[in-house]
Amino acid sequence: MNTSLHRRRARAALSLALALALGLGGCAAVAPGPQLPALQARHDAPLPAATGHHTLPGNAGHAWWQDLHDPTLDALVAQAEARNLNLQTALAAVREARARAGGVQAQSRLQGGLSAQAQAARPSLTEVDPYRQGLPRPPEQRLVTLGQALSWEVDLFGRVGTAQAVADRAVDAAAADARGAQALVQAEVVRHYIALRQAQQAARLSDEQLDVATRRLAQLQARARAGLEDPREADAAATGLAQLRAAGAGWDAQTPVELAALAVLTGESAARPGPLLQSLQTPAPLPSVPDDATLTVPADLLGRRPDVARAEAQLRAGLGQAVLAERAYLPRLSLAATLGLQQTPGQLGRANAVRYAAGPVLQWDWLDSGRRAAETAAIQAGNEAAWAQFEQTVLTALAEGESSLRGWQARWLGWRQAQLALSSADQAMTYSARREALGLEPAATSLSTRQQRLSAAQQALEQQAQALAAYAQVQLALAAWQP
Repeated sequence: MNTSLHRRRARAALSLALALALGLGGCAAVAPGPQLPALQARHDAPLPAATGHHTLPGNAGHAWWQDLHDPTLDALVAQAEARNLNLQTALAAVREARARAGGVQAQSRLQGGLSAQAQAARPSLTEVDPYRQGLPRPPEQRLVTLGQALSWEVDLFGRVGTAQAVADRAVDAAAADARGAQALVQAEVVRHYIALRQAQQAARLSDEQLDVATRRLAQLQARARAGLEDPREADAAATGLAQLRAAGAGWDAQTPVELAALAVLTGESAARPGPLLQSLQTPAPLPSVPDDATLTVPADLLGRRPDVARAEAQLRAGLGQAVLAERAYLPRLSLAATLGLQQTPGQLGRANAVRYAAGPVLQWDWLDSGRRAAETAAIQAGNEAAWAQFEQTVLTALAEGESSLRGWQARWLGWRQAQLALSSADQAMTYSARREALGLEPAATSLSTRQQRLSAAQQALEQQAQALAAYAQVQLALAAWQP
């Protein structure tokens, strides 16, 4: 009768545990939802700088640097994406976060463990005869214990599900860091490649300017000695020649600096560059500036920015941590079962060696002397900082999108005006050369006109490099990277 009563009570306890598992664990998980839509609605406004640009809902996967039509640059970006060490670090961080999230998810499943123990045990006399009734002390026993334990924590009050959501947000943050690192590597390769080609072309133009300036100085000095020219003109020409030499030295020094930067970005040693980097030592023109109409403004600017995605993931993870801290004082419910053998060596096969236990386990840490309250307060303060950081990131993204678009427009217009100025300088140089050939003006005047044309070419080169750099900056600000 007693055995039957015990069995009924055990079944009732097990039924109660299952009811708690289904009734509380299935609906209590709290995963913080996306925070960007509400904040984006609060700050949503058309970018004034986007006026006149063609707007598309998004251009994910667009390799924007290919609009520069430079195969060498395409190869550099591909090598940097494959070998850049900062990017490899970011990708490894993503794999680490995914593995940790998988570990958190595994904790919500059934857990099991095997154990084996062999020991010689003999209780003390105080243990077997605490009241000193003269009971004999048992002999020493040599026991072997084999056991299998199974347990499963019921998602009581949603803690398991919330912990999984927090781990997933850590994955999102790491993935956003990786996307940001990739976008930065792409933009940095483009920037340094532009600076390299500008330095090479500027050095070539500087050599031409030095040659023309040297010849013009000799002409002016000869004319001054003959009394045909003001000596101050020769002095001014000498000053200009010295300035040109200083500028030329600067361009020559910049070339190895840019080559070293590209070597680091592409995962190579600057001292022992590979074939691709060695080919960069041969001067080549700057890439072509894309047409203004080819620029697109993504409608989901904030949703595409990796820094905004990272800030949102951190905020949502903090909100989940706050939920876990608030519910830390609540009970924990687990279903546990053990099955094993315990007997002296050689007797494990007998039926009386079997031992088992099964039932729910309820744990409630009801006293912690304020530790959890302090942790909750700290997490809430951290969430306030995360909210501020999140909104600051959104405002920064909007500002960068605005400023980069305006900068690109200004640089593009400056490049067009520099092209017009160069065309006018070409016409003036051609006209002056004709007059010199006809003996209508001295050679010094013709050389001066040629100097002005080389100066216009140098300015056009600088404007072209600035326009290309602005194009890279606007693509980085608008998050138009190649995923």
